[in-house]
Amino acid sequence: MNRATTLLAITALLTSLTTQAQQKCLPDSLIDYLDVDYVKVPAGNKGAYTRVRHYTSPEGGTWDLYYPSGQQRSVVTYANFRKARIQGLVQDYYPSGLTKLRYVADDGLIDGYLLTYYPNGTLKRKDLYDHGRLIKGQYLGPDGQLIEPHVPLKQDPAFPGGNEALIAAINQRVVYPPDAGRDAAEGRVLVHFIVTARGDVTQVRVPQPGNALLDAAAVAAVRQLPAFEPGRVDGERVPIDMTVPITFKASATLKTLRRLGL
Repeated sequence: MNRATTLLAITALLTSLTTQAQQKCLPDSLIDYLDVDYVKVPAGNKGAYTRVRHYTSPEGGTWDLYYPSGQQRSVVTYANFRKARIQGLVQDYYPSGLTKLRYVADDGLIDGYLLTYYPNGTLKRKDLYDHGRLIKGQYLGPDGQLIEPHVPLKQDPAFPGGNEALIAAINQRVVYPPDAGRDAAEGRVLVHFIVTARGDVTQVRVPQPGNALLDAAAVAAVRQLPAFEPGRVDGERVPIDMTVPITFKASATLKTLRRLGL
């Protein structure tokens, strides 16, 4: 074996060892089960969708969702699961296996053409985006004729009465935690939740925890909200993520008492 061949063999060996080491560092895949509104259900639940998180790097990979039949429902590519940062292909499928929706995301934003299709495979939508900004859109009827005005891809969930009513509903349900008064705790809590395809509020959480008492009070308030008008994607009701800010302020009297050490 000459020197060049030896170097190639060593390089191949090092590459193989590096790849094996990287693979050993990757977390195991995560599997869970969802109902038709994408709410988690126990394993073995009849008619449940199966969702599999595949790691292709220490932080990212794909969420693959499967119909109860085993046919793939969707694939979403993430650069970082923890930060929910989508980077790469997003594709939905009909139960038949035909593509329903397809686009590529760049840092969470649609970039390039977003295409959707009718169940028979004919084109339904052809929207062009530049890093999340719609440049031009075409929405076609089942007969292939252009529909005007253009129908937006996504419609967010709507609270009865609008945003002002949502703020009022949260304020009515927020209770300042008595124990937080010991330190006259204050702060702004961002609460993340999902509005299901039925309009119900579920999976309420605080992505960036701060004061535990304020976080718990904010989560409790959001969990009590009545149903929303569900959001839609391409005209179909779907679960959609939402985030609301809740601000806590200690009363002036409480602040004064705490400054006096009372």
